[in-house]
Amino acid sequence: MYQLFVETETSFAPDLAGEFKELDDARAAAKQAQAENPDIMYEIKETDGHVNNYGELIATVVERG
Repeated sequence: MYQLFVETETSFAPDLAGEFKELDDARAAAKQAQAENPDIMYEIKETDGHVNNYGELIATVVERG
């Protein structure tokens, strides 16, 4: 599963914009969000549902833009 996080210059933390099964779908959503607002930054993370000892989801950054 891929998670798309979107952050603006004025936000304190990135917002979850969506979860996708395919990386191409996540990339398309990120590009669409940037087309609507060119000032945003995005981050796509891949996760397989595993959590660490603190119960936090383990995710790997796939792409930033």
